[in-house]
Amino acid sequence: MNQLARFLGATLLCALPALPAAALEGGAVDSNADPTFAGVGSLSRSTGGTFSGVLIGSRHVLTAQHVVGAGASASQWTFNLNLDGLASGDRTFAVTRIIAAPGFVGFVNGEVARNDLTVLELDHDVPAGVPIYGLSDSPLQLGQEITLVGYGGTGATVKRRGTNIVEFLDPTPGPGASADVFAYDFDTDSANQATVVGGDSGSPVFVNEGGVWKLAAISTFSWTNPDIPGTGPVRGGGGMIVSAYAPWIQQATVVPEPATHALFAIGMLMLVACIRAMKLRRFPSATPQPAREIFRRAQNRMTETPRAR
Repeated sequence: MNQLARFLGATLLCALPALPAAALEGGAVDSNADPTFAGVGSLSRSTGGTFSGVLIGSRHVLTAQHVVGAGASASQWTFNLNLDGLASGDRTFAVTRIIAAPGFVGFVNGEVARNDLTVLELDHDVPAGVPIYGLSDSPLQLGQEITLVGYGGTGATVKRRGTNIVEFLDPTPGPGASADVFAYDFDTDSANQATVVGGDSGSPVFVNEGGVWKLAAISTFSWTNPDIPGTGPVRGGGGMIVSAYAPWIQQATVVPEPATHALFAIGMLMLVACIRAMKLRRFPSATPQPAREIFRRAQNRMTETPRAR
């Protein structure tokens, strides 16, 4: 490994394509009898396609924004769990609301798309016994081991898991700067090493902190460089580091108690009235921080395509 920083400038960066004949490559099948990663579910779209998501609340799922798409209807989506022993009503959940991270503009000119996160709200709570994952408070570090879990190419009932090593962070961590994008390569130098493929968009990346599995990132892109001198084709994946988006994620998963809805509405009306009275000038929305120049030299990009059902 340790080649990514040298060759990423010539890589192809892309939204994860749907490849019907593939699955999370490398690693192993994750047993539906094992509850460890039972909170990782599949996302099914009524018009076709299976993707991945992870429980971060009793009725909230975190996934990639490019999976859902702009202007998507919540009624098109279903979240599925596969832990053995669950009743039929505790396996499938309708999505009732889509909460998209602000600032996502898609994959433009081959650049990695920042803010590629979406929270989905479910129609009812998941049952007891299904794990809900806390966010890691610690940013990913170079050389840190990560665990990938997803449903890429396998359909809605079989997930795979495997490991890899963080090889690249952007922007480079330093005083006043923390990374929000990470990447790794896939060179099969260990039996359990894995990388993402189509359908793994939105899948979780875990780290083990003192024996507790914490959510560290969401997989949002894959990359490949077809011709590295002396090496040949090299590929891998990466995504959004959740610690960089923690304030937005926490805000998106707040569910007001029924009795507070009226007070919330009154508060919002008062806020609007104050803003109008003060005649505040409206500033344009912040745009996502552009990816570093190494991301700009991507040769091409692929877009998410629904997997045939």
